[in-house]
Amino acid sequence: MMEELDAMQSEPVHSLEDRLANMDFSDKMLDLCFILDTTGSMGSYITAATQNIELICDEIINSERLASPECLRIGLIAYRFAQIDHPPQDMSYVTLKFGFTSNPKAVKENLKTLWASGGGDGPEAVTAAMHEALTLDWRPEASKMAVLITDAPPHGIGEYGDGFSRGDPSGHDPLQLARKMAQAGISLFVVACEPAFSGYSYSNDFFRAIASITSATMLPLTTANLLPHVIVGSAFEQMDMERLIREVGHAVAERVVVGQESVDDIAKELHEKLLLRNESTKQLIVEDIYRDSPEARHNVEVWLNAFDIQAAKPNLKRVISLLQLIIGSRFTDKYLQSRYSAASASSSSSARIYPLPLPSRKKASGRTGGRRRTSTCSPSRQVISDFKVFSTNTPKTFSDHNRASTSPPSKPFHSSPLKERHTSSWAGSGLSSDSEADDDDHHQQQQQNDGVNQSHEDESDPKSHMPTGPSHQPSNASQAVDVKQDPISFAQARRITTSAAWRIVRT
Repeated sequence: MMEELDAMQSEPVHSLEDRLANMDFSDKMLDLCFILDTTGSMGSYITAATQNIELICDEIINSERLASPECLRIGLIAYRFAQIDHPPQDMSYVTLKFGFTSNPKAVKENLKTLWASGGGDGPEAVTAAMHEALTLDWRPEASKMAVLITDAPPHGIGEYGDGFSRGDPSGHDPLQLARKMAQAGISLFVVACEPAFSGYSYSNDFFRAIASITSATMLPLTTANLLPHVIVGSAFEQMDMERLIREVGHAVAERVVVGQESVDDIAKELHEKLLLRNESTKQLIVEDIYRDSPEARHNVEVWLNAFDIQAAKPNLKRVISLLQLIIGSRFTDKYLQSRYSAASASSSSSARIYPLPLPSRKKASGRTGGRRRTSTCSPSRQVISDFKVFSTNTPKTFSDHNRASTSPPSKPFHSSPLKERHTSSWAGSGLSSDSEADDDDHHQQQQQNDGVNQSHEDESDPKSHMPTGPSHQPSNASQAVDVKQDPISFAQARRITTSAAWRIVRT
């Protein structure tokens, strides 16, 4: 972070105060943009967003006590495959932009126009979508966040077989766009759709870096059923971060820009002072399924400090070999064991077992892009209140999530209407829908039986999404997505520090 800021020319620090002084913060506001990969593997995530968008909006408005529905605006960027000035691999579109609106029904109608199709070489038009998001009419006085939902990296970061190895054909660079987002106060949360997401050599580390640049987080998911909960929890946390940035951001940014202290030292002091005044924040928790490694940490630092992706690539370290990729060494032993257990359980009704296949991004010609993931479950970060059921394809019974914790018991989040903790079993026998098991053979057979051009309503059949039998029961492999009201964490204090600093620098 300090290297990045040292490379920038700073404005006078008082400019932050001037800008804030002219804004009306009497009402809390949130501008939320979805950046959605609509290539052939993303059908279940499109469906989850479409089915639950109205409930997502209601949760945010009611739980955050927004003064009116107009205080929340939703925008949407859909993207597929970069084809500008090149022979197209997909003939439909690169990006589609739907501007901000406070009408959830309008957002739902926009989502209904999308279907999963296309793609070609793995990497997709992430960079083009990030650029489109920056062109939306963000309100200066609102908290600003974007949620990127994807299972593939942008073009140009060094992945094998990338049809645009030099990057986005338009010339935009995703690292530079992330820094522009940070300067504009837009936090870019990344929902990493697993296991395909980690089938790439550099995708994981790259997205961790751009989320960090924008003072957000990367959230791995292995089932689309958890998407609504992650979106709502991220929004809760983001609005708390924005409140504190507006309160202490000027003093923090001034110290960062002077450059005599490290970001971590400043964040540590800020964290201690906020704890002394008993500051508590909402915190989203999603279980981490990734194995840490020195190579991965090195790559994140390279992406964070490089001028652009071309400058970064020569310094990257390959985290895993092809053989390691096949056996899934990006993932923790717990996650791998749960996937093998799920594959073994499904073998009783199938002649084949699918152990951790490479995530081939095969084109899907139909309106319902079949997900190939042999899902199981997912991630973790931290917990607030318990989540209620969003839609009929969300499990209606939940197991307790047993996890070790050294933190003190969290305070109940009384202002939230969320009632039930959402958990989902990694072992998951009976998870055979395209939002859960998602193997190609199953989806192809389903298309032959039901027809290719299914509607979103067909895709949402509860029978195809509901876990059955023992998958509802508590197990060592269950995963929870929760939000909690707890004493502010050091990670949040660091996000406040970096976000405040970025907002007063310019290129």
